[in-house]
Amino acid sequence: METKNKREHLQACILRVREGDQEAFGEILTEYTPLVQAEVSRHGEGLQTCDLEDLRQIALVALYRAALAYDLGQGEVEFGLYAKICIGNALVSHLRTLRRRVLEVPFEFATSQEEQFEDPAARVMEAEAYAALYASIRRHLSPYENRVWGLFVAGRSAKEIAALLDRDTHSVENAVSRIRRKLRTALGDDVKRS
Repeated sequence: METKNKREHLQACILRVREGDQEAFGEILTEYTPLVQAEVSRHGEGLQTCDLEDLRQIALVALYRAALAYDLGQGEVEFGLYAKICIGNALVSHLRTLRRRVLEVPFEFATSQEEQFEDPAARVMEAEAYAALYASIRRHLSPYENRVWGLFVAGRSAKEIAALLDRDTHSVENAVSRIRRKLRTALGDDVKRS
């Protein structure tokens, strides 16, 4: 439970963040770092260190957005709970997006899966399944393929990936083909055949 002084200080920090004060966000981050770490650990179980860092960055952005969106005028939901929900939703959404991209799931199936997220227990189970899937994928790819895959699922084109990794586009396209082949073999029938 937030004390009155803590709540007032937090509200002042949130107002400063909305004015662009990065030091104010630093104060909020210092206070809520344990929450960020707990959410990343909970959703990222089984992921490699580099993948956990991606989740941490997503959690930090979600915390920042929570500070921008939090309704200071209401008194029912404390900022900590609001931030936890925002961070959890952002991480689940990220893991869900990764899974869809990797498995190339048809839209109809993805829509029916979203309905399961109304149940918090289903949300947790699904997040755990995504984390295990993500870890499994990472194990089957070479370091170069992992870098290409990470950029590919982040929405980068082959040309953009080639520029970022200082490779030619043909090398990246070949890597994407190898990745798809390896994932079809590793994940079996769960991957939609192209």
